[in-house]
Amino acid sequence: MSLSDEKGALKGKKVGKGVKPFEIQLQECRDVIRESVMFKEVTGKIKEFNGIDRVRCLAIGDFQEDFPARYQLAFLLECLNWLREELASDLQVSIYDPVFSPENLKYLESLGPCWSIDSDPPADWKDHTNTTLFFLPHAPLDLTETVIVQEHPKLWLANNLIQHTDRYTKSQLFEKYPTLSKLVHILSENESAALIENKNKDNKNDDDEGFTTFTSKKKKRSRNKNVYREPVIDYDSIDSYFKTCRLLTTFDNGTQLKNSPWNHSFSDLAFHVIE
Repeated sequence: MSLSDEKGALKGKKVGKGVKPFEIQLQECRDVIRESVMFKEVTGKIKEFNGIDRVRCLAIGDFQEDFPARYQLAFLLECLNWLREELASDLQVSIYDPVFSPENLKYLESLGPCWSIDSDPPADWKDHTNTTLFFLPHAPLDLTETVIVQEHPKLWLANNLIQHTDRYTKSQLFEKYPTLSKLVHILSENESAALIENKNKDNKNDDDEGFTTFTSKKKKRSRNKNVYREPVIDYDSIDSYFKTCRLLTTFDNGTQLKNSPWNHSFSDLAFHVIE
């Protein structure tokens, strides 16, 4: 859909005095997104995957009334434009949020036949999970669990799974969201292994320079005292389609997402690959 078509989608909608029409507000958001470091980071990572031909967007909110949702829609539209231009993708978009207003629905319907509004993914998407980009900004955990179980996503652009679940103990998460808990467990182990590998490289460099890391016996003993130990959890008991999960980017640990015009529209966003 052309920019002129998008601007005309809500032509004639009444706005209050001094309030910019929605299409102008949306375009301003898109301009900000397009020039951001965050957008360049995520498109650089998306470029690693060939054949993306579908985008599934959930939990975006009322984008005509809510400031964060407007930026999230702007981000989605810019990603779609980038995919079409850079990867020559013939894209289909499935989007849904129960809070969509009649005005939201009217705008989305005006975007053309490649867009559909679906609480469940279209039936013919079942065999295309590897070529579908999932975008779920600020999705609640119950929705996250449901989508992972039912739709088997691979490319997952949503809340950082580790940060978004850190208010639960491992046992609590396993009891309430078992599939999500298994995914977080795998991701945490992979992230910890990467940190250890990097630390070992740093220590090796210190050794090469004649320095070694010293830990006192007292400190070693204190580590073994009063340490809460989580009960052993049988993650293998959870049937799942995935074996591993990794983070492609956390946007420089979130620094690319902060102190920006979009405020909290993308807090905790991270790009995961679930395989």
